[in-house]
Amino acid sequence: MQLHVMSQNIESVARQRNVFLVLAMLLLVSLILVTLKLLSVSERVILVPGLHQEAWVSDKKVSSSYLEENAAMYLPLLLDLDPTCIAWKRDRVLEHVAKSDTKSLKILTEYFANANQNYEQFSLSTHFALKKLESDQSTLKVIAHGQLVSRFGNRGFESEPAIYGLQFEWVAGRLLLKEFVKISKEELENAKK
Repeated sequence: MQLHVMSQNIESVARQRNVFLVLAMLLLVSLILVTLKLLSVSERVILVPGLHQEAWVSDKKVSSSYLEENAAMYLPLLLDLDPTCIAWKRDRVLEHVAKSDTKSLKILTEYFANANQNYEQFSLSTHFALKKLESDQSTLKVIAHGQLVSRFGNRGFESEPAIYGLQFEWVAGRLLLKEFVKISKEELENAKK
């Protein structure tokens, strides 16, 4: 009797071992498949530092918040200038300018060339304190309101309210800067009418 019980226990343990081995082999195969899949995937998740609000993009549109975040990124590159950083900021901005309109590229290049000359001549440095952004996602335009502070070396500083317009272009999944202009209050009021 004991021999019969012992042989049943051995058979039960052998079945359990076989089930365990089959499960272990299945896990090993699935692990190898997942590893191969991960090695072949070229997806990248990019975390953009400094996003202050939720933003989305699709094939042909972007959210207003995405426009505002991009404008807030470009404004310091375009307006927080001093003679030591103009060339570096020019290179960063021109990497992200729409090439479809050569006029806008030329205008931005001239803007940085004039800035370089004037900032060196007058020991000038500027800082734009952003106060408000207005965006239009259908036209990809952003209007930035703020305070432009200009420091003239040791000769003092000047602070004035300023309004700037940024126009973007959506090209192949990238939001590129198309236009950057200073806007007077009168021009802004006439555009709203």
